[in-house]
Amino acid sequence: MRQATNNSESATLLILRSASFAGLFKAVVLAISLLGYATQSFAECSITLRWDDDAPYFIPQRGHVAGIDADISREIMRRMNCNLTLVKLPWARGLVELRQGRIDMVSGAHRTPEREKYAHYANTVPTISPNLLFIRRSDKAEFRFSGLREVLDSGFRLGAQINVSYSEEYGALVQDSRYRGNIEYTSRRDSLWRMLALNRIDGVIADKLTAMHEIQALGLSDRITYSSMVVSSIEAHYIFSKESVSPEFVANFDRALEAMQNDGTYSAIVRRYVCPSCRDLPD
Repeated sequence: MRQATNNSESATLLILRSASFAGLFKAVVLAISLLGYATQSFAECSITLRWDDDAPYFIPQRGHVAGIDADISREIMRRMNCNLTLVKLPWARGLVELRQGRIDMVSGAHRTPEREKYAHYANTVPTISPNLLFIRRSDKAEFRFSGLREVLDSGFRLGAQINVSYSEEYGALVQDSRYRGNIEYTSRRDSLWRMLALNRIDGVIADKLTAMHEIQALGLSDRITYSSMVVSSIEAHYIFSKESVSPEFVANFDRALEAMQNDGTYSAIVRRYVCPSCRDLPD
């Protein structure tokens, strides 16, 4: 009778062990499946961003791309648990690739009806960097102009880049023969900063953040600053290909970018590249 009891207990123990092993096996399989799903989900979240040499937004540094837009994009993708790959393309080619879905994301894009046909626009807008008129610090106290026409009517010598349109007003004024002698053209903006410092011209129009980065790099921050004149101020957005990116992804991107603006990460990245030691810091 005791032996029978022992046999019964052994059988019961074997059944329990088998059940426990089966449960453990199922748990392991489930864990592996979930891990595989998570890994697959992360791998599937892979975004390509167009970039080109454009300090302080994109700056190539020894095989690594730094800059405001590069660092902001990386941080957003980190918060969204996504991979980010940067692809170097000229601006126009980048938009073509975005339209076709071969590039997922482009930064710094103005809103146009044509682009809205093939691109989602992020609703959260990074800090706007307007086109300002930069002048010598020594002239700032006496600067009282409110518009480009008024500036040029005074005999002001304006430096400008060839084939760059800074605003609708600027585009109209350069077609007016009365002002042709007031505008000095060059292909490189660094030449314009040096000409301004040497008193060969009186002002330069440029994107605020770009200009402050360049002026700092040239060691001219103590001689050149921005005036009170805003030549143009247009929102520049992140845009996403409708062929490869869902509206849900864009909504999550918006939330991540807004969180960065609220927690100070965004402004810290901007200050990293735009003259942290200057007297004039971007708003």
